[in-house]
Amino acid sequence: MTGENGVLRALERVLDGKSRVDRRRSRAYRIAAALAGGVLALAGALGAMLPAAAAPTVTYSDAISGLVLSTDSGSGELGQWNTVHISGEWAVPDGAQAGETFGMTLPAEFSRQAAGDFEIVDPETGAVLANCHVSAGQGPDIVCTLTSEVEGLEEVGGTFWMQARASQSTSSETVSFDLGDTIEIVDLPGSGGIVPESPAEQEEPYKYGGATATDGLLKWTVGVPSGHVDGGAFTIADTLDGGLDDHHYTGEMLLRQSRAQDGVLTGGWTSVDPARYEMDFADDGLSFQLTARGLPTSGYAYELIYYTQADGAVDEGDVFGNHAIVNTTETKATYTVRETGGGDGSGVMYTDFSITKVLTGAQAAAASGAEYTIRYSVEGADAPATTVAVPVGQAVRSARAPLGSTFVIEEIDLPVIDGVEWGDWSITGDGVVDAGDGTYEVTPGTSAGVVLTLTNIANAVPTPTPTPTPTPTPVPSPSPTATPTPTATPTPTATRTPFATPTPTATPVPKPSVSPAAPTGGELAITGGDNGLSLLPIAGVLLIGGAIAAGVAAKRRAGASRR
Repeated sequence: MTGENGVLRALERVLDGKSRVDRRRSRAYRIAAALAGGVLALAGALGAMLPAAAAPTVTYSDAISGLVLSTDSGSGELGQWNTVHISGEWAVPDGAQAGETFGMTLPAEFSRQAAGDFEIVDPETGAVLANCHVSAGQGPDIVCTLTSEVEGLEEVGGTFWMQARASQSTSSETVSFDLGDTIEIVDLPGSGGIVPESPAEQEEPYKYGGATATDGLLKWTVGVPSGHVDGGAFTIADTLDGGLDDHHYTGEMLLRQSRAQDGVLTGGWTSVDPARYEMDFADDGLSFQLTARGLPTSGYAYELIYYTQADGAVDEGDVFGNHAIVNTTETKATYTVRETGGGDGSGVMYTDFSITKVLTGAQAAAASGAEYTIRYSVEGADAPATTVAVPVGQAVRSARAPLGSTFVIEEIDLPVIDGVEWGDWSITGDGVVDAGDGTYEVTPGTSAGVVLTLTNIANAVPTPTPTPTPTPTPVPSPSPTATPTPTATPTPTATRTPFATPTPTATPVPKPSVSPAAPTGGELAITGGDNGLSLLPIAGVLLIGGAIAAGVAAKRRAGASRR
């Protein structure tokens, strides 16, 4: 917000190349301080009787609270004509609409030299929630108008600050703000109320500047103490500072005087007859010289007031300056444009989801009367998950969460129903994402929320088909093997052997008698059937032996007959 002077007086002086500060603790200043005490007491009594200004008519008269006052430096007592910093809180009800207003009236002890405007902005989004206007004059009003950015928000509120001047001194340590329905009493900084401006005359020339009620129009004051009036005359040479923001003289000026006695200003300021001074501007318009003459030779201090206009739009941070030489003493001042009001605010827009249970499949009707359950949570929130029953065909709404929140949803505890076999389940709707871990996620894009559908497939339990018993393949019975009939061994026919000299017959070695082994289990006894062949060699030996014996006997009989 522009329009109110932030730098009231620039009191640095340059004398013979050295800097000095005004308001030295001179004897005159000490006298003035003593007088100020009496003035302060009287001003406090009068200040307490100042009429209260009526609060502006606004939509929400109780929106402002928590007011705090401080000096521009943040500490110390508040002096008359010093800048006072005002801060507080604001809030409007849910459902507030664009065009509705809130505000208050400042104390009668405060004033604004110029009207101004400032915005209340959401620091996160940059949205302007309200535009505030502060009027000029004594006990000014502040009225803030809500914008469409508050619509749909809840818990709308924030803080604000602004500046004013403590233009009325008082010994009271509090001042009153009219909030509409209530009066809020607020402590003044320090412990001395608003200390009146010292009536002490400054010893050296001074200069200060500030804004006016007209945008870009700056007011400058050059002070000439009575000690710098030489024989009823003085000169002021003023030059605009180069290298700063551009401005130009308007040509409007005023020279005024105040009686001064023993270093104290004892009267008010009155205008000097214009015939007593003249102003001469340089051809380039960047400087002028004022010459005053024919004035009282002593007992008066003077101030020259003149104006400059910024060459372009005035923005926060612009710096304007000039310097003046009073006779031979230089003094200078700058004015920095700065915001003298502002604020922040926010609101919350909520959202939610609704979900409806749908059954499909052959057994949907059989499962429609069962109870179904979902569990959901807000991603990143500290609150525990919420469990909700979801009847078939009935929409159920979730709890609200700030817009931008992500809901994580899952179905739990599917009921066991005779004849039902559950298929896959799913959640569908605008913006739904399958998280792949048995949950679904959705982030509603508006305060209207999002509509979801939870679908389950109720299949019939399949009847198992019995596995057929395989028919055994018949194994063919083995054909019985015929027992071979033993072949009879033919009796050998004895061959007549011609008579010859008999060969001595070897005495036959008797064969050992072989006892047949006892039959083992499962074997037949040797009866000459199966094992008959094994006896053939023995039979052969016996036959040969028998033949030999028969031959010997025949020879013996033949020999006996011949005898």
